[in-house]
Amino acid sequence: MNNERDFNRILDECLDRVIRGEGIEACIADYPEQAAELRPLLEAAAGLQSTRFTPSADSRRQARLRFYQALDRRRRKPFWARVPAWAAAAVGVVLLAVAGLAGLNVINPPGDDPPTIIVSAPASGDAVNFRFLVSDAPNDIGDFSSLVVTVDRVALLKKGADGEAWVAFTPEVKQFDLTQLIGAASRQLWQGEVPEGEYTKVELIASSVKGTLKSGETIDIKLPSNKLQIGIPFTVGAGTVTSFTFDITVNKTGQGSGKYILSPQAAESGAAYEKMP
Repeated sequence: MNNERDFNRILDECLDRVIRGEGIEACIADYPEQAAELRPLLEAAAGLQSTRFTPSADSRRQARLRFYQALDRRRRKPFWARVPAWAAAAVGVVLLAVAGLAGLNVINPPGDDPPTIIVSAPASGDAVNFRFLVSDAPNDIGDFSSLVVTVDRVALLKKGADGEAWVAFTPEVKQFDLTQLIGAASRQLWQGEVPEGEYTKVELIASSVKGTLKSGETIDIKLPSNKLQIGIPFTVGAGTVTSFTFDITVNKTGQGSGKYILSPQAAESGAAYEKMP
């Protein structure tokens, strides 16, 4: 895997973990080879947790967008100049996220999550406008003879005129083996009808991840907060079936550690659209 893209994936995962309240040292312990570059970023991002307010979802999205623009600029700098640039970019994330206060954006108090709408699988013959599938980017899956994920729930974050809301469903297929879903292969977990509109994020809540290495050893795979999430916009529209593929990958956390972590693969995930029959 490209080293730059790999580091971006690790950073994105660790930022999400820190913002959800996990300790910096726990993230760094999973990626010791990237610790020197990760630490200043995560320490800056952790400053956001000490504020009394949580920024609006739109502010967070804008902060993340500008942050990755800073990452693109970083690629043009020599290695010795990168750490200061990383630290400055991370401080920018914190300032941009809190800037909602000065800009009079809507600020949500801590713990004030969007409401959740529960949808169920359709009866035979009912309309279907959304399908949810999973797949696996190769990376370190070749170390395993099986890697079984058990999913409890999938949630889609819907954007609306009155704010955001989660649209959640229980998969019809709750368990799948990632070793059978490498590359272009995929497995449909659910299909049904969800509210039409714009969506900005997908979360997959898992109860367990069990891996068996080709050596025969059975190991637990780390899954921070028992969920995977991807921020990718897509739409569900009238007369259209939206098929969203959530790509998952497994990676070693360090040379010789014997540990693995499950992560979302945003670059390989996304929606496809087709007209209803």
